[in-house]
Amino acid sequence: MEYEIADLKYGLNCNVWSITARVLNKSDILTFNNGIGKRFTTILFDKSSEIRATAFGDNVDRYLSQLQVNHVYNIKNGEIKKADKAYNNTKHDYEIIFNSSTIIERSGATNIPSYPQLKTIENVFSMVLNTLIDTIGVIIKIDEPKEKNGRHKLRNIILADSTGSVAVTLWDTKATDFNANEGDIMSIKGGKIIEYKNVKKISVTLSSKVEINPCWNETLDLQNWYKEFEKKKLLNLSQVSVGSQELHMFEISQSFRNKTEYERILQQNKIDEDLISKRLLELNDEEHKIKTERADLNFKKQRLSIERESIKNHLEN
Repeated sequence: MEYEIADLKYGLNCNVWSITARVLNKSDILTFNNGIGKRFTTILFDKSSEIRATAFGDNVDRYLSQLQVNHVYNIKNGEIKKADKAYNNTKHDYEIIFNSSTIIERSGATNIPSYPQLKTIENVFSMVLNTLIDTIGVIIKIDEPKEKNGRHKLRNIILADSTGSVAVTLWDTKATDFNANEGDIMSIKGGKIIEYKNVKKISVTLSSKVEINPCWNETLDLQNWYKEFEKKKLLNLSQVSVGSQELHMFEISQSFRNKTEYERILQQNKIDEDLISKRLLELNDEEHKIKTERADLNFKKQRLSIERESIKNHLEN
């Protein structure tokens, strides 16, 4: 039976189960009992949770080379047992033991996230201050670095996805050495939720990891989304820029969160209606141009036909 990792406990008393998961990491071969025993561990995850899996003895040689970090696999069968929290620091209450009945096959599944607990931007506004977030989005605005209190450098950018936009602050060398362009995809691991002027934002600390255009499935999804809902439309919606004296885009995003779902739907409908109306006007204009060009070409065609007949008659006479 196919399970999500979060529900794998239901296969506790069943040796026939399967999951589709991505490999977050795996250890080298580890020895115990003075080198007599050997094992390796790996962390697997899907969109629901993460779980540790371990192989012992001959199963180390059987499965270690099959699993590659960041690849997705369909994994079937094996022992499911209560996690030993003295050695297992994942959030899952259970763990997997690979045994001789385990089957591991590469999977072409595309619905497995590239990083565990990856959150969309709208989650920022409901998270507790000082907690950490892993997220990814499109850079739609980059501010110049500036000094704060004469001691620190900071740079603000705006990060967006289909759920909203948020301000991200980079500090010191991360601010001065930042090398990306608007439209690039940026992932943040371990960003800190902070608040500025009663608005939540993300602070990239020294321990945070930033990657530009990572080789993730989400990167392609965001690139496609950005093409559909390009920067100009986003900025027109906000009518602001970073550093302006007006309301910042991320403040508008925060106010969106306070609206009811119906209000948000109505607002999006209005945006879509305006875009459709604009495109219809463009198409009407193009249609008018086509009709004018068609009439002009038909007139020229008729004139050439008349000229041709006139020349033929002249030659015959």
